[in-house]
Amino acid sequence: HRGGALARRGGGAAVGIMAADAAQMAQLSQLLQQTVAGSTQAMQAATQQLRQAESTAGFGLILLQLLRESSIDAGTRQAGAIYFKNYIRRLWSMDAASGGVSASDRQAVKQHLLMLMLQAPKQVQVQLAAGLEEISISDYPAEWQSLLPEIVQHLKTSQDMNVLKGTMETAHTVFLKFRSQARSVDLLKEVKYTVTGFQETHLEVFKAACQRIIAGTLPADQLIVHFELIKATIGAFYSLNVVDLPEFFEDHREEYFQGFLSLLKFNNPAVSGAGDQQGLLEQVKASICECFALYTDKYQEEFSPYLLPCVKDVWELLVGLDQQEKNDHLVARGIQFLSSASSTRWPQSPFDDPNVLSGICEKVVFPNIVLRDSDAELFEDNPSEYVRRDMEGADQETRRRSAMDLVKAMGRIYEAKVTEILVGYMKALMDQSRQVPPERAERFKDACIYLCIALAVRGQTRRDGVTMVNDKVNITEFFTNLVAPELTGPDPITQRSILRASCLKFITVFRNQLAREQVGAVLPAICRHVSAENAVVHTYAAICLEMLIGVKDKNAQGQTAFRYDPAVMKPSLLQVVDPMLQTIAAMRGIQMNEYLMRTVARIFTYLKQHGAEAGLATLRPLATILIAVSANPSNPMFNHNLFEAIASIVKVTVPSGPDNVEAVLLPSLGQILERNVADFLPYTFQILGLLLDASPSAKPLYQELFGRLLSVDLWKAQANVPGLVRLLRAYFVKHAAFGELLRTHLQAILERFQFILCNRKTESSAFELLNAMYMHLPLELYGQHFKTLLTVLLTRLQSAKSPKLQRDFVISCSLFLHRSATNALPQALEEIQPGLLTNLVVSVWTPVLKMSLRLDERKVCAMGVTKLIAIDQIRQNPQALTGCCTGLVHLLGLMPSAT
Repeated sequence: HRGGALARRGGGAAVGIMAADAAQMAQLSQLLQQTVAGSTQAMQAATQQLRQAESTAGFGLILLQLLRESSIDAGTRQAGAIYFKNYIRRLWSMDAASGGVSASDRQAVKQHLLMLMLQAPKQVQVQLAAGLEEISISDYPAEWQSLLPEIVQHLKTSQDMNVLKGTMETAHTVFLKFRSQARSVDLLKEVKYTVTGFQETHLEVFKAACQRIIAGTLPADQLIVHFELIKATIGAFYSLNVVDLPEFFEDHREEYFQGFLSLLKFNNPAVSGAGDQQGLLEQVKASICECFALYTDKYQEEFSPYLLPCVKDVWELLVGLDQQEKNDHLVARGIQFLSSASSTRWPQSPFDDPNVLSGICEKVVFPNIVLRDSDAELFEDNPSEYVRRDMEGADQETRRRSAMDLVKAMGRIYEAKVTEILVGYMKALMDQSRQVPPERAERFKDACIYLCIALAVRGQTRRDGVTMVNDKVNITEFFTNLVAPELTGPDPITQRSILRASCLKFITVFRNQLAREQVGAVLPAICRHVSAENAVVHTYAAICLEMLIGVKDKNAQGQTAFRYDPAVMKPSLLQVVDPMLQTIAAMRGIQMNEYLMRTVARIFTYLKQHGAEAGLATLRPLATILIAVSANPSNPMFNHNLFEAIASIVKVTVPSGPDNVEAVLLPSLGQILERNVADFLPYTFQILGLLLDASPSAKPLYQELFGRLLSVDLWKAQANVPGLVRLLRAYFVKHAAFGELLRTHLQAILERFQFILCNRKTESSAFELLNAMYMHLPLELYGQHFKTLLTVLLTRLQSAKSPKLQRDFVISCSLFLHRSATNALPQALEEIQPGLLTNLVVSVWTPVLKMSLRLDERKVCAMGVTKLIAIDQIRQNPQALTGCCTGLVHLLGLMPSAT
């Protein structure tokens, strides 16, 4: 149907949101219904028709009109809202010429979206808010200057609490991007513009909402809406203060902090959570603690007058909270604030009092570092969530991690006192463990291990592990007395699973500090625990092995090398591969266990040629798992690690036996391509690229596959693009075998290049494709298209004008100059426009040479600029020649120092 009436009559809709006719609405409604109901075939057909209609002007507006029609079925409107969100995510970042949203549609969507969102039902509102956020990330404020005034107008004039709440939630969502962006002049301008236009309205809303809440007279339904409003208001406060402290907020600190402290003391069951579900009350108080921590970290002088009351109230709040899971996030945020405050030097610090430190250790640290019954249940019943929360650096929201961070924070200034207090606690815990029932003893020992980690670790990175320790804590003694005996003892590994997991984590954390001999003594036990029935235990054992084999030491010459010799480790490591794959294949414990699969990948990456022989045998069960998982690829991290494992084995086995490797993998990869398993396609293209690189002959599959690789739909999925480029590069390398195929499809290749070049998110991949052409294809194969290619690049360069694009363009042109023995580049540029080469060199090329470039980029730019200097137009232009020579000096690192 090619989109039917939608495609034929969509153009007129750009003039306003009411322009769509009844036929368009009816067809759109029918297609949306089919995307969520009916057969898979009907869903795919409907989605395809909608995709075809997307590029028609006015499509987004027809969709928005449908969403505002109350007469449309609620399920259809929700399906439409989800489609709108995904439509924005896919097409907003693309140029209109490449199928993105047209300029008129962009303007009209931005004009109507906020009002429509505020009037929509909740389930539609959530999806529209996500679409609005996507647009605001790229367009606000420069390309969406009407948004902030519209938000302020609603907040000033609306009497509807739901509109006020929705508007403030929108503001909070839009301002979120300030939290993640690197500090820059442009960011400061954006924040200043936002603060100037929003500050007074924000304070008015905050004070009014606080007063109504604290008064305690609101009925339950109104109290809930007010708490939703205040939650968004506090979120906006954080975003507007996170980059710099605006003058307005500094001047009105008293009003804000008095409001915060009043809200911390407020309690009402109508807004409180229950069981394991936090309520609005807990969320708002957690956000307030987050704001306190922000001011503690960044604005100490301005926060100093409020330090004592804030610490006192948060301390009292934490001590008064029970062990219910609904409080976990609030406890974590409260402890985070105490951590920030205790690690900062203040003119008058409450933490200088030893009694305060003892009280915090007793009332905050200890209760939150010992496992609760609910934690033990999580360990057994939901091992995946337990591992996710407890893994190194991945559990910032848990009570235990927050308590450990508080210990580390207090130790920065009060190390001796805190160590003395907690070492005493650890000794008392160990003594108690001998006098209590086994289950309680296990938890006490487990708490000791985590206290030891918290006390001992003083410096740590995700990649290298612990780099600095507290010399007042004897790690070796702790390992010898508690950790090693627990893992190597005669008891079955089914006993004391929680403690065994903690011991394995201890070794993982202190892998750099434990001597080779100490690790060697427990290595067989660690390998044995890979086969443990308990999911957390065998997962921690696998993680422990993965981290151990990555430990490196510096030799006398300052070079780094693995501490453990791969040849020596080979027998121990290869014996655990099969048990891990069996666990995965049988779906025991954690289904699609990403940690086990990652360990398999790391083992073969580490062993390299030592694992080549076993690698081929391992590929067979991996190929079986691949096909099994492809039926329902629900865990993206597992998928990634599965293909990483396959790739790591392919790299070491394919040089000696490419045909054997292809025989194992090509049938499975062929099935994935045949069934179009979207989640696996990006990885499949990467693996096929590896196989093709090593293949001694052009197998029929590669010949048959090539045409399918250029399908437009494949390139529309951004996740596919890097893999497709990687595979095309492999074809380019083997152009002698695929010359005719490449020549026949070159026009299509260049069209795909233009398509991904015009999307900000795939722009880098476009240059990778172009550079692969320059690097591996002879000029005669693509020479007739070269001028057109340059025209496309120059058009994009003129429209985008980003420093990154200019850098990629110059590096690519430099590579072409370096690889080409002809004057094709200057000739083509002169044909496009006389004097263009000189203009490009002066305005684009030479400024890029002064940018921060990687070593390989500097090398290729140096080779390119050397050839530029030899071109007549450049040699005869003093400005261009001087720029090139200065740029070359920069690239070679020969600029004189400032002194």
